Formats: sequence, C-alpha cells, structure tokens
Amino acid sequence: MAPYWISLLLAVGFMLLAQRPLNSVAATSRSAISARDGRDYSRWGVVASALVFIILTGFRYGVGQDYFYTYVPYFYRVRSGLGFQEMEIGYYALNYLVARFTDNPLPVFLVCSVAFFALTYAAIMRESSHPVFSVFLLFGMSYLFIYMNAMRQMLAVSILLFSLRYIEERDPVKFAACVAIASTFHSSSLVFIAAYYFPRLKITPCICLVLVSGFLLLKVPIASFVNTIIAKTQYAGYIGSIFDTGESGNVVIALNVVVLLFSAIVPKLYGGAYSERYRILLWCQLVATSIAILSGLIPLSQRLRWVFSLPSVILLPLAIDSISNIKLKFLIQLVIVVLYIVYIAITIGMWNGNNVVPYHSILMKGSL
Repeated sequence: MAPYWISLLLAVGFMLLAQRPLNSVAATSRSAISARDGRDYSRWGVVASALVFIILTGFRYGVGQDYFYTYVPYFYRVRSGLGFQEMEIGYYALNYLVARFTDNPLPVFLVCSVAFFALTYAAIMRESSHPVFSVFLLFGMSYLFIYMNAMRQMLAVSILLFSLRYIEERDPVKFAACVAIASTFHSSSLVFIAAYYFPRLKITPCICLVLVSGFLLLKVPIASFVNTIIAKTQYAGYIGSIFDTGESGNVVIALNVVVLLFSAIVPKLYGGAYSERYRILLWCQLVATSIAILSGLIPLSQRLRWVFSLPSVILLPLAIDSISNIKLKFLIQLVIVVLYIVYIAITIGMWNGNNVVPYHSILMKGSL
C-alpha cells in the first residue's frame, strides 16, 4: 500500500501548494486556474497533482483484475487483426492505433490514464467548492482503485463527469456528443442521457429518504421485475452467468446512503436552496445509491452504479461548504478524511479490493 499512500500525499500536497490566498492578485490565465472556491490555483501545481496519479496508474504492471484478464489479451488480439466486435469502437480504435506502432500495450494504459485524470481534474476545478478535498475523495471513495480495474468504463465515466457542464449550460448537442463519445468506450454510458433531465425534476430530503427506504424494503421484488425485463433483451445471457456479480457490501451501501442523506439535508438545515448544479449532482447520487442497494440482485448493477457515482467527489464538498460554522465544517471534513482513510486501509490494504495490491510498476516487470 505504500505507493498508494505516497501518491495520495503527493497529489493532495501539490494541490495545497497550488492554492493561492483568497483575494490575491490574479495571475495570468495561462499560469492560474480560477476555481469555484474563490481561489486561484497554479496551473502547474494542478497538473503536477494529476501527474502523480497518471504515473501511478499509467505505468502499472499487472495491477487490477482486468489487467491480464481483459486489457492485455485484447490488445494482442487487435494487433493480430481480431477483436473488432468484442469491445466498443472507441476502445478498439485506441488499441488499433497503438498496435500499429508498437507491440507493447503500455501506451494504451498511459493514454487512458491521461484522459481519465485530465477530464476528472477539469471537472473538479470547474465544479467543486473545495478542489483539494475532491482530489482526496478520488482516492478515499475508491475511484482511483476502481479505475485500475475497470479502466475502460471509468474513462467513459470521466467523460460523463465532464459533460455535466453542458447540462447546466442547457446545451443538448454538446452533452449528447459527450455521451456518444463515452459510449464508444463503454455502452453503459448511454443511460446517462437521463441526467440531462435532472434539473427539471424536484428533489428534496424527503424524496431521497422515501426512495431509499422503498428500495431497501422492496429491493427483491424490484430486482425481480427488472430481471424479467432483462430476460427479454440481448443481455439475458448475463443472468446467472459468471458476470452476474458485483454485489456491493453493506459498507458501500451505507456510505452511499450517508453521503446522499447528508448532502440532501445539510444545505436545508442552513436555509439554503439547491442550485441547479446541486440538483444534478444530488440526483446522480440518488440514482447511484438506489442501484447500490440492488447490487448483487441485478446483473452488472455495480457497473451501472459507477456511471452515476463519480459526481460524488464534487457533491460532498459542496454539501459541506453549505455549513456556516467554520469550526464545525473543519471537524466534519476531518472526520470524513479519517473514515475514508480507514475504509481504504481495510478494503484495499487488507481485503485487496479490485486486486490492486501489491502494486507493481512496469519498471519492475523484469524482476517479477
């Protein structure tokens, strides 16, 4: 786990160093990024923070369940002229282009890492009220580790996260283009088209509580109904197959429920109204939480949850930012940091979630 803890410290540290004091004289647009928290951030500091994770994930070797199970074999099938219909066209094209120049799949992993973290950091810097905390949550909420396993889908999810700006701007063409591009890497992205209508839907703490309670109480009949529909589609073969997996543990469900209810209730306690941006993020969390509750009962439900879950790294800082008491705000942030560090230490360090422990770099390939 040492490489992961060191990377976390470096990534967060570079973000802290990139911060400039509030009300400071703004630097040129080329050297600074203005974030939603009112601060300017050194562009190079933000890039350095992202590079830490890019190097960690892009130069890994044999890390993640799908590394040798899916991604490396697929690259060599594409190189030999096969694999065209096995995966989405975007991911096939990436492998095809790399295979024209080298017989080493490393550039595929590196390009995906650059794209994932570039898009995710861009969304964080634009949307988050606390970019440093959001970068920590990328690690604490396990998205870094999920990416190293489900690289292809998480790349698509980062495109969807980036597309949130076009929902706010009411630009259906650019939003649809983002969803379409994401779907060329993972077809599950198409369900995110529903997010365009989230700003029009009412959402309150009561609605969140009722829906979550309903899913918890009725998850078996709901799952049975959904599986009846799936059985009539091209995905019927997944029911009862080796892919009918991905059950979220009770801890994951509990964490999603707590983040949802905290984010729904806290702003209202301090007399605030949900902004359009906040409603979008809260709806994403509500959908992700509902799917988490059904995980293990519906084929590939965990994969579907990931489509809506990444915006939580922006939602939670916004929720905390609505607290007017500075000392209470700091205390809550500290508790969250400690809890997520413990969560990662157990789920990744002890249980080896996503099969990312021990970490190996491509530089260590010859010694393995």
